Amino acid sequence: MLVGPNGAGKSSLMQCIAGVLTPSAGNVLIEQQSSDAWTAKQWAQHISYLPQNNPVNFALTVPEVINLGGLAHELQGEILAEKSQQAITLWQLEEFKQREVRRLSGGEQQRCHMARSWLQMQSESSLLWALDEPLSALDLQHQKLSLQQIKAQTEQQKSVLMVAHDLNLVRHYADRVLLIDKGCLVAEGRPEEVLSAKNISRVFQVEARVEGNNVLWY
Repeated sequence: MLVGPNGAGKSSLMQCIAGVLTPSAGNVLIEQQSSDAWTAKQWAQHISYLPQNNPVNFALTVPEVINLGGLAHELQGEILAEKSQQAITLWQLEEFKQREVRRLSGGEQQRCHMARSWLQMQSESSLLWALDEPLSALDLQHQKLSLQQIKAQTEQQKSVLMVAHDLNLVRHYADRVLLIDKGCLVAEGRPEEVLSAKNISRVFQVEARVEGNNVLWY
């Protein structure tokens, strides 16, 4: 997981990794190969990127938005319908199938976009699920649901890079943590190593201590 204070460069880094922004120096390596010459379609086939904000400017229903996740892999017909229904079921969106996405609550819209992004990951060529604060609008039940689905992807040998602000959640769920500040990598490693009281206090400018596997700050 990727953590750091506001303005540290988390979203900019995610956009570079997803091919949305071009790095000012260097390049992005995917499986040890340069991505400089990739087309937008190649980026989408390898990386499913979910930004913080996902405005829908058209009157699309929940299934229509989720189906957009199949565009990168040219999914159509029965295959797309099957994957779309699976996404609707996994993200508990069945009751909203006839609803326009813009008429849903913020958390319901976020689950819809998570389902769309999840569908995009359901291909052998998909390597990385890049999620920028995907849990920010979700209640506890649906945070747990989302984390279960994210974990399921890693069990299928997919990689996940997720931005999060809840340091206790990160300590409990992350395999590895990247801590950045002012555009620089401060620490990388296991959650208990990176999210130490010393690092948290220095980077987030608060007094912090760790009790067991929980972070307390004031």
